[in-house]
Amino acid sequence: MKLFYSVIIILFTIGVNLLPLKSLGATTSADLAKLNTAPLVYPPGQKLYDRYPWSATYYYGITGHDALGSLFVGGFHRWPEHIQSLELSRTLDEQNFLRRLVSPLVGVVQLAGNVTLRTGSKENTIYEFDPYLAFRWANLPWNKYVNTSLAIGEGLSYVTSVPAIERGYSNDTKRLLNYLMLEATFAPPSYPRLQFVARIHHRSGAYGLYHAGNSGSNDVGVGIRYLFD
Repeated sequence: MKLFYSVIIILFTIGVNLLPLKSLGATTSADLAKLNTAPLVYPPGQKLYDRYPWSATYYYGITGHDALGSLFVGGFHRWPEHIQSLELSRTLDEQNFLRRLVSPLVGVVQLAGNVTLRTGSKENTIYEFDPYLAFRWANLPWNKYVNTSLAIGEGLSYVTSVPAIERGYSNDTKRLLNYLMLEATFAPPSYPRLQFVARIHHRSGAYGLYHAGNSGSNDVGVGIRYLFD
């Protein structure tokens, strides 16, 4: 009988000691469940591009035969050509020399490049390659309503054949010209990694810098971008 009581006391003691551990385990599981269901909070403004420095973009554009300045006042007349582009970009590190040089005037600096397919009724299919630097402003006051960024890009543009619209402007055309990109992006604050893109895609001789006369082309396009790390 003494042995029986001794066993009961031992089992009772073990059970009492295990109760806190069991409760702790249940609490931990509940906490983990809450963490798994909690909404992800994305960093604001330019910090978003530091957290997700890579991006992939697809955009579609239509070519116009108006000057670049005319596009800003609604002057657009379509040329029978359209473009499709795939682009990859990488945000430079905060400690990068160039990014530090232009800060705080520009918050985000990116190295980008796109491959563009030009298709028109007056020419064969043309492949275009555009490596460039993008300077992006992302700390905008209305981001809590619509996550927005504005960017300008500057680089080079090489085509496998000179587009017909550029040949129409000048007899002294070149495959290698200056590339200029103007862009605005929009995304819901709840998921700013997926962005709607509106862009002007511009090739030109840059006022004689490329010895290409007054040749060039403008495309107005829209697309989609995804940020990742």
